[in-house]
Amino acid sequence: MNRLLGMGVCQLETDTADIQKNMDSLAGQIKIMRAYSPWIKLVCAPELCLQGPYHMASSAETIPGPISDFCADLARKHEIYLIPGSLYEKAGNTVYNTSPVFTPQGKMVARYRKMYPWRPYEKTVSGSETVVFDIAGVGRVGVCICYDLWFPEVIRDLVFKGAEVIMVPTLTGTQDRSQEIILCRAAAIANQCYVASINGASRISKGESLIVDPEGNIMQKAGQLPENLMAMLDLSRVDQVRQYGTCGVSRPVASFLHESHRFPHQEPRMKTPLLDTIDLF
Repeated sequence: MNRLLGMGVCQLETDTADIQKNMDSLAGQIKIMRAYSPWIKLVCAPELCLQGPYHMASSAETIPGPISDFCADLARKHEIYLIPGSLYEKAGNTVYNTSPVFTPQGKMVARYRKMYPWRPYEKTVSGSETVVFDIAGVGRVGVCICYDLWFPEVIRDLVFKGAEVIMVPTLTGTQDRSQEIILCRAAAIANQCYVASINGASRISKGESLIVDPEGNIMQKAGQLPENLMAMLDLSRVDQVRQYGTCGVSRPVASFLHESHRFPHQEPRMKTPLLDTIDLF
């Protein structure tokens, strides 16, 4: 049975001096996407697209707070799961780079704090835990942020927790965006899952957001200007590719789970839902 997930990727241009303008822009683009493709259930925007990256101390706010309340209302209004990129989250004297996830009822169902800030430039405190959430009747989604993609352990841990789609809100304006595109495809290939990298547009970002399928093929890719990508993902393809192999040949997820040897950092028997769903024939 097909498990379909309509996804919207919103490649926004951020005004680093006007949070309200950025919130209005996100709201407007979601309205457009839903008008063209009412089947969209999940929307994701770029990293720090609402506050901008330059004013961490002054723009950081608690969650819940005014910006996250706005995002919750937006998810409720359009009846979608919403990842509004990420926010500078104030928690006591600490500031995290945090991706909240809102349900179609406007409830915050998950909160991911970036584990690998881009040092030495990013001053946020690193989070300590990977995060997944479920879309009822469809499947499980993992979240990481930008530079996290460069660390295979983050992606693999999301997969061990059952992620079939991994969303990566990103804010890359440096010349290594082409390498990130390769990493996005490699993560999908090595873990046999969908991966979406959602970058910002124009002045402070290189754009080129993309959605990659479980065999590493680019389903859709944006240019460098503001743009929306809309795609229907069939999560039953994740099961198919993991069970029968990428290109009908290689089964890296099954092999990693089922071989008897273990690396020193691994548990003797991994606690993952994948063990009981992928066999070796």
